[in-house]
Amino acid sequence: MTYIFRSVLVLLTIFLLSGCWDNKDINKRILPVAMAISQTDAKTYRVGLRVPQLDSTNMTPRIITGEASTISEALDRMRGNVESSIDLLHLKLLMIDERTAKLGIKEVLEYAIRSHDIAPKALVSVFRGDLIEMLNKKEQGGADGGTASYDFFNKLAGWTPNTSIVYLWEAYRGVFSHTEDFALPIIKPGVRTMFKLDGSAIMSRGVMVGTISSDDTLIYNIMKGDFQGANVEVMEHASVLLVDVDYKHRHHWDGHTPQVETDMKVVGMLLETKGNPSKEQIKDELQNLLSKRAKAMISKLQENQSDLFGYGQYFRNDLSHVQLKEWRKTWYPQLKVTLNVKVNIRNSGNLKFNTIDS
Repeated sequence: MTYIFRSVLVLLTIFLLSGCWDNKDINKRILPVAMAISQTDAKTYRVGLRVPQLDSTNMTPRIITGEASTISEALDRMRGNVESSIDLLHLKLLMIDERTAKLGIKEVLEYAIRSHDIAPKALVSVFRGDLIEMLNKKEQGGADGGTASYDFFNKLAGWTPNTSIVYLWEAYRGVFSHTEDFALPIIKPGVRTMFKLDGSAIMSRGVMVGTISSDDTLIYNIMKGDFQGANVEVMEHASVLLVDVDYKHRHHWDGHTPQVETDMKVVGMLLETKGNPSKEQIKDELQNLLSKRAKAMISKLQENQSDLFGYGQYFRNDLSHVQLKEWRKTWYPQLKVTLNVKVNIRNSGNLKFNTIDS
């Protein structure tokens, strides 16, 4: 009986010790919502954190910075200089300066994933400007210094299809993928707004190799199927809202040349017109506009050896592992893409119709 009593007592003690003894009170934790990283000339990392000050009347964010040869060391120094524990699990936005992006962001992404401190669904972007200015920027009129930076990319808030969205796990996957790259949004401090969009950074193996404009980013998102709310101005005659986009891809080899043929069906809703264009005229101009922009963008990506559209995915089963490593350098520049665009316009109103209609 005594033995059983002692056993129960020991078990109760173990349960009590395995409770929340190592948890920190939320008032003793610092919860940054944005992190900015830049690499100095001395090959050291400068890291900054944006912490919302919810108890402040003017909502001015708190900025914490640190500098060291590695990101983890910089954060450790920051933790040693503050009165509370720094918790990165609520981080929403990771900003990497343009110079670091051109040198390569592999080390940054490896730290973010392997440390398990940052959520894989945190957004990644490239910034132009001073690190402190980016972190300290807020909406004119004293908008909150908390989630406003994240809302710029939030599809339920300020996002538009002219802005690329890349999550941390997607960027990390793209660095190690032989057949698929990604485009990071480029932001800089706005004059009357928190941020100003400045196109997107073309990434190849985690290195920034070029840029595309906001209009090209729209095409990039449309080709990816991320077009909600996309508004395309058709020359000077009309504005069309894209309602649905459907794709059908076919790939084959012509000797040693990879080829992809894509049928793209676009459903648009007419928003406004200028002059008196016909429905067929708007359809033709939209088809030509999308085809022209997409082909020009594909040609530019091939020159930069960046497979943003992931065409290499269709040929993975046709190439050996060694050949896949050479996809961007050997096979991708030779790729021929045929894009067939068909447009259907809804809500045409009082537009005049041609005899042939879809």
